[in-house]
Amino acid sequence: MRVLLVLSSGDPGGAELSVTTALRHRPGDVDVRAVVPGPGAVADELRDAGVAAEVVAPRSRRAVARARLVATVDRGVRSFAPDVVHAVGNKAALASLGPARARRVPLVWHKVDFWYDRRGARLLAGCCRLVIAPSRAAGATVPAARLAIVPPPVRIAAGARASDRRPPATIGSVGRLEPGKGHDRVIRAAARLRGDFQEIRVVIAGAPAPYAAGYADHLRAVAREAGLEDRVELLGHVARIEDVLCDLTLLASASHRDERGRGGEALGLALAEAAWVGLPVVATRSGGSDEVVVDGVTGFLVAGPDDLAPAIARLLGDPERARSAGRAGMELARERFAPGPCSARLFAELRRAAR
Repeated sequence: MRVLLVLSSGDPGGAELSVTTALRHRPGDVDVRAVVPGPGAVADELRDAGVAAEVVAPRSRRAVARARLVATVDRGVRSFAPDVVHAVGNKAALASLGPARARRVPLVWHKVDFWYDRRGARLLAGCCRLVIAPSRAAGATVPAARLAIVPPPVRIAAGARASDRRPPATIGSVGRLEPGKGHDRVIRAAARLRGDFQEIRVVIAGAPAPYAAGYADHLRAVAREAGLEDRVELLGHVARIEDVLCDLTLLASASHRDERGRGGEALGLALAEAAWVGLPVVATRSGGSDEVVVDGVTGFLVAGPDDLAPAIARLLGDPERARSAGRAGMELARERFAPGPCSARLFAELRRAAR
């Protein structure tokens, strides 16, 4: 099977990282070529997975950038003659629609967010042979006949475990540096707890988002205003996220959707990866977060930012409960998000669409 993979970004987010992880576990009879809109760490991840990638040079004008992406996809369809086009994200699906239809190649849209739910997700789904979503929440607007739910594979080895000697109060927040991830809300929640937990720190891992320039500076300003300037660390993109997760006390996610429907977690790869190494998790109810976090068992799900601090305090103040939640989360994650089985399901769906 020949697969033309089209991505929506060259910067590493959860969708891109889960797909590159799946590629490392692809069947031996699958040949993949990739189109990546813009340079970034994703092209390096693809090369490491043995996938040839054509990087589309970015342009300042959006219309020109879109046209170049469509032309590159069209050239890939003509030269590679794929059995299926696998478009990850909205931009990739829209860029692939014309070339795939013109050459009568099945198009699979990997729907990784909610951005198009109010703007024609059903219409776009109707133009595709199949829509793959990482959770029931992400696929809710897609007709059931065209939908396949495939959880994302974690990118962490089976032997990775959180240290038994973790710090008493180090909170992690993982995800691209953009407002919808709620990193600033995690910082503010930590500030509320400083009186009870003197050693509290916040570690944030995530690449800058091109569409949210200045967000890292905003986070630093929030830390200063909260009196945590020396307690908040911005790591940028981390290739081996287990090196961060294994030294945390817990993971906190404050993802949310704005009034335009942008943001929120289709599932939350960071939540699955934290559970994989045995960390308890506190997360806002956003998108598919309740499909990876079992409230009161593997951590806590909260309604909004005001509820983050009390939930975090319950775990920091009760180490045995935190350890129990971590063990339960590890069991769940290794059942649902193991790289081999999740990758096998993805390529089985692509093969079904190609037929």
